[in-house]
Amino acid sequence: MIKWPSFRDLFTQAGNTSSRYPFAMLAATMGTVILLVIIEQQTDVWSYLSDNGQSLMASLLGVLIFFIADIYAERHHIPPSRKLVIEIIAFIIIITYYLLLPKELAHKNYIRFILFFMTGLLLVSYIPFTKTYEVNAFWHFNLLLTVRIMLSGLYSAMLFGGISLALFAMGYLFGLTISAKLYLQLFIAIFGIFNTLIFLAGIPDEIQALEKEETYPRVLRFCVQFVLLPLIVIYLSILYVYGASILVSWTLPKGLVTYLVLVFSVIGMATFLIIYPIRQQKEGRTLQAYSRNFSLSLFPLLALLFWGLGKRIQDYGLTELRYFALVLAVWLAGINLYLLISKAKNIKVITISLSFVCLLSAFGPWGVFMTADRSQASRFKKIMLKSQLLKEGKITPNAQAKPLSLSDHKNLHSILQFFAQRKRLARLQPFIRPHLDSLLSPSDSEHRKIIKLYALMGENVTGDYVTDLISVNTKQFNFQSRFDEPVRNIKGYNYIIKFKQKANSFKVNKQRVYLLGDKEIELYVDWKKNRILLHEKKDTLVNFLLDPMLEKLVRKFSNVSKPLPHNEMVLIEAGKSYKAKLQITQVNIARRQDSENKMRSMSGELLLYFSKPEGF
Repeated sequence: MIKWPSFRDLFTQAGNTSSRYPFAMLAATMGTVILLVIIEQQTDVWSYLSDNGQSLMASLLGVLIFFIADIYAERHHIPPSRKLVIEIIAFIIIITYYLLLPKELAHKNYIRFILFFMTGLLLVSYIPFTKTYEVNAFWHFNLLLTVRIMLSGLYSAMLFGGISLALFAMGYLFGLTISAKLYLQLFIAIFGIFNTLIFLAGIPDEIQALEKEETYPRVLRFCVQFVLLPLIVIYLSILYVYGASILVSWTLPKGLVTYLVLVFSVIGMATFLIIYPIRQQKEGRTLQAYSRNFSLSLFPLLALLFWGLGKRIQDYGLTELRYFALVLAVWLAGINLYLLISKAKNIKVITISLSFVCLLSAFGPWGVFMTADRSQASRFKKIMLKSQLLKEGKITPNAQAKPLSLSDHKNLHSILQFFAQRKRLARLQPFIRPHLDSLLSPSDSEHRKIIKLYALMGENVTGDYVTDLISVNTKQFNFQSRFDEPVRNIKGYNYIIKFKQKANSFKVNKQRVYLLGDKEIELYVDWKKNRILLHEKKDTLVNFLLDPMLEKLVRKFSNVSKPLPHNEMVLIEAGKSYKAKLQITQVNIARRQDSENKMRSMSGELLLYFSKPEGF
């Protein structure tokens, strides 16, 4: 039976914890001190962690690894000399992990850390039970761990709240200045050291005694029968009805349904584990029915999951998120098949198999990163082949190649963005003739790196947008107007349209549609011809030609860094039934070697007046 300790019991037990788990507590203390020093010295904590988070990551993993080593040694009564060898091996693992981390942490380092941490958590759940099939002890041990996590968090929160209130009272009553940084450091110190100490203090000395434990918490039973099971039935019904509806209409499942099924499956699996000790009791017929039928009921939903996920992988390739969704779906299918056909139904298989899935996903050619990279590189190659841009496997401009279609533009941009954001553009080196180190500068933004890669494909494929931005003969100018009126006098006009747009040859510049009274007006920026058009239905209502203004700005104000008078960036057009005033607040211009000006971005507002129809 689980003992709910008092504060006195906790502090009494905590006195022996440091000697029982010395290295785990040392790792927790080191991680806490590292965070405290970072907060004390740095204002931008997240930026600092992205460049110097190696020691913190190693410390957090160290807590888990040393705890695993110690609890394994305790459970199997390993003598102190051999236990020291195990702890040395654990120390070597942590140091090796630390040394293998790059100087600049990347996207994959954080994901890999999470996978290693999850592997460690799952390993804790079954490491004391490697020799025998002590399923009852396994279940009660994990229940105890869950309760310890909640209790240590509760006591830590109470301690933090009490000390914080005392600090606030001192500051308020005595006029002391207590910074928010101190409260944050207090929170980290309590939850980093005290919370770990309280958690470890409650781990029983004789774990094998839990095999004889038969008590099942009443609160847990009530929660399962009257909260979890009704919610699962409702959730299951909704998903089944949705599955039936898309089968009737034969439409592709919505993208979010993949994650809804995964969430339901995880909740259902957790409920199955919770009721495991009482699933066969005669007085719990509902629990018996759930235990027998849960795995069977999940298979139609897994089919729905594979259908939707498979289609999106086919269309968009694998990313880290889709990889994990696919791996989790395969694991769920395997585990539920095991629970369906196995007589033993050993629940340790669940955590053991999931820990191996997490560990194996972190590295290797089958792992998340190489698999996602291969998938996206394959999509890249298909688009290049379709556009006839590959010669001897390398991107080579082709005068006969046609501009990329809208779909290919979107896909290509998403692929390049995928690699650029993760700093893994080197995966595309096999398709690129020049070495990427000579092509891309470390100071280049993600956007500029993508543009440089687009430029390799030729102007006839990508348009002159990327050519202008890359060409050394193209100069960039940016002009802003002094236009910051908080209150506007719009006398003589009916409407104001504010807009902000940016040219992009690999993203579609959509028309903006505005409903102005009984008129439907479309605003379209023509980047090629430097003009702004207003359409009413299919008719061109207003045509602002911007070339004269752009030429004047470049010629007259190219050396001016201050905002310009707003009347220098104003155009007015009028007709029989309308009047339009264009006020540009910002415009970026690329001036080519042939003295042609091209707008790259602009923002401003349009003031419009429409006269009433005759006889109105």
